[in-house]
Amino acid sequence: MLSVVDLIEDGTVDVPTAGYLLAAVANDASFLTAAGPGGVGKSTLLGCLLSFLPLGERIVTVTDPASVRQSGDRRCFLCHEIGSGHWYGYLWGRQAAQFFALRRHGRIAAAIHADTVEQIEDQVLGPQIGADPGDLAAVDLVAFMVHQRGLRRVSAIFEADGGEELTYRQVAEWRASSDDFGLLESALLTRLIATGPAPQVPAQTQAANASELIEKLVADAVYLMEDVMAAVAGFYDQHYPDR
Repeated sequence: MLSVVDLIEDGTVDVPTAGYLLAAVANDASFLTAAGPGGVGKSTLLGCLLSFLPLGERIVTVTDPASVRQSGDRRCFLCHEIGSGHWYGYLWGRQAAQFFALRRHGRIAAAIHADTVEQIEDQVLGPQIGADPGDLAAVDLVAFMVHQRGLRRVSAIFEADGGEELTYRQVAEWRASSDDFGLLESALLTRLIATGPAPQVPAQTQAANASELIEKLVADAVYLMEDVMAAVAGFYDQHYPDR
């Protein structure tokens, strides 16, 4: 698995965008990683985001959502891919709809073949899956990837507005002409901080703290995933002691 430092050094994402993603995960965001073609890197990005989870949050790979037992411990329900392939951790049809409903009981994370928010809506809410629109609207982040001219990049990030209606706002973009990233102020972080378990620290401060950690990991050349996760655990101990 490639760590966030690997991805930054490869230019897939930059430090501020990675810091924003870490702050969002620290505030209990659910997320999808998306790309239309295979081999672009959405599963790699998914693994990177999973390394941002609090140390005590258990990852549960969901193979049959109907058999998932509810419990009081904090869990991240993982689908390796929303897709019709017969591989471990892939979900489609009614089972995929049931997976999205698990957002009511914990965080969810998954990869999906799509290049736009509209394509995700067509798949997830259409007849092949038929998920509840409210369950899809509860997915806080969607990070899209592209593979152009040999470059793998996080091309855009959208955040949900948290309402009953399915509305996403773009908060980050990759500018192909200059090969750099733009990041807007996050409304999602402010909303999650106001309603979630994390400390009531302003969104800009939380994002800055997260970016500081990411910058240090890059400066110290912390490539191994287990070392990144250890550093992230220390980050939680310092800034989110109750997580």
